[in-house]
Amino acid sequence: MEHAHVDHKLRRWREAKGLTLEEAAAKVGTTRQVWSDWERRRRRPSAKYMPLVVKATGGQVTANDFYQL
Repeated sequence: MEHAHVDHKLRRWREAKGLTLEEAAAKVGTTRQVWSDWERRRRRPSAKYMPLVVKATGGQVTANDFYQL
């Protein structure tokens, strides 16, 4: 997985909402570090978390933002 492009849509969403990493992570029941890794493209939300991310962001961030679909 490439890590070159760090400005992920998930990060832009979180910052636009004025949320900290901790606050955003709490919305989906994960940790600050995991959320940060998603934003930095170090990992992708699993099947368990992807629907929670979509719901928390009101559909503004989807699986397409993490996977080349």
